[in-house]
Amino acid sequence: MPPHCFGIPAPEDKEPKDHLRVRKDIHCLTPDELQLYREKLDDVLGVGRLHSHWQELGLLHAEWCLHYQEAFIFWHRAYLRYVEELIDFPIPYWNGFAAETSDPTSPFAGLPSIFLEETYVHSSGQVRKNPLKYALSLNGKNKTGGGEYVSRSPELVEGRTNPNWTAKVHLFDLYHRQITKALSQNEFSLSEGHGYPWANVPDFSDNQPDELYPAPARQFFDGLFEQVHDNYHGWIGHDMADNSYTAFDPIFLSYHCNMDRIADTYLQQDSGRQFSSNFPLRPFVDGATRLAYSDPQTWRYVTIGDMAKPTAANRFVYAQPARPDFMSLRSKSCADTGRPSGGTSLARTLPSLSTTDYGKTNESATASAQTVRNPYVVFAGVACMKDTFQIDVFVKGFESAVPDPIQNPYYIGQITRLGMGNGRGEPAGLRNAQRCEKKAISRLLSASHVKDKLAENMAIEQIVTELHTGRVVQEKEWKEYPGFIGSLVWVEDTPAATTI
Repeated sequence: MPPHCFGIPAPEDKEPKDHLRVRKDIHCLTPDELQLYREKLDDVLGVGRLHSHWQELGLLHAEWCLHYQEAFIFWHRAYLRYVEELIDFPIPYWNGFAAETSDPTSPFAGLPSIFLEETYVHSSGQVRKNPLKYALSLNGKNKTGGGEYVSRSPELVEGRTNPNWTAKVHLFDLYHRQITKALSQNEFSLSEGHGYPWANVPDFSDNQPDELYPAPARQFFDGLFEQVHDNYHGWIGHDMADNSYTAFDPIFLSYHCNMDRIADTYLQQDSGRQFSSNFPLRPFVDGATRLAYSDPQTWRYVTIGDMAKPTAANRFVYAQPARPDFMSLRSKSCADTGRPSGGTSLARTLPSLSTTDYGKTNESATASAQTVRNPYVVFAGVACMKDTFQIDVFVKGFESAVPDPIQNPYYIGQITRLGMGNGRGEPAGLRNAQRCEKKAISRLLSASHVKDKLAENMAIEQIVTELHTGRVVQEKEWKEYPGFIGSLVWVEDTPAATTI
């Protein structure tokens, strides 16, 4: 043996110094855990102070979060990891995917009460404002301009006394099925280049050959998942419905923690999934425990590959929910049950079929009994916008304009176009102008649940609402916005998709 090999000790097998943080359902926190979490928000992050970590975190998300691209889920995972490092406490998740949350009579419907309580008793003995409700918004002025603290939809603040409560809660029935649809996809995303969007897909055309695109490539998990993510943001409303204000609401942390829990189930179903592993998630460095806003050394930044690892590799795990999820997250098989959809993302160009073609004989369909024709509402040319809008789609001639997926048989579904806002404000400008891909993508709503009505009527109608004002936007105006015009198309599906 060579002399230089003698005397070299074997490497020590050391246990990691850090313990795993366990993210619990917020309904499962003990009184002591809830007390500690409130005090972390109050004392460490300073939710009630202007010059605080809380304001920094809100601006960090407003100006650096990534949307409409493969990095969407992983950037937000890094963000949550960074917050937990600041407070040295696991963020509790709010499970908006629990089956009972779509039932207006359930105690789990609406926002958890701890986000609505007025005060709490700090360990110092002081009676303080509840930091889960009274958090200062961007520069101490909320989205509505009506106060310094974050604001939310009145239906959620007033609860069961609000006349729109039932319809509001019923929307979760729609969202649950949209998540289920996302989880059923075989492919995660299109590859991400440095600056190249996952969803850089062409618009729909009448003559695009369907055979150029393989059937599994029609939809991808991340696009489907981001669309229903936007719907939840719009559902909470006001500050949560504007990307420049959303992270100033403490609900944001618990909501995104749950979306990460759901996404992680999908990520771990297949260890061979392909990602753009080296794509940097700026400005996170050192395992998302620190920030570096302007370091030119790209290799320092946390990457998609880092965040795509099992959660334990990033020092956290999830505890079981307080109530059962809409579907078991341990299952790989996800069947949809035919409710109105919350919007999806296309990753190929579908043949745009005239509504007048419905019922006509199609040669390929005749040759194979394995396909059926289903209606979809397609929004092409979807791009980032400053303000947030809600697009509700109905069968033309609808009798009720209530967006209720359970009680309104004419309701097709909803697309929330989550606005990016101004960041810290137009005079100062954005530190990261690439936070949202500007290249257009496409979204769609399944309309198979109203197939019979559409076969008779062959037309749809839209109601577009500007969320921060509640203003119903006139058709002449919204038609000028990118990707707001829904087109009814009939597309060949496999029998398994007929109930989507």
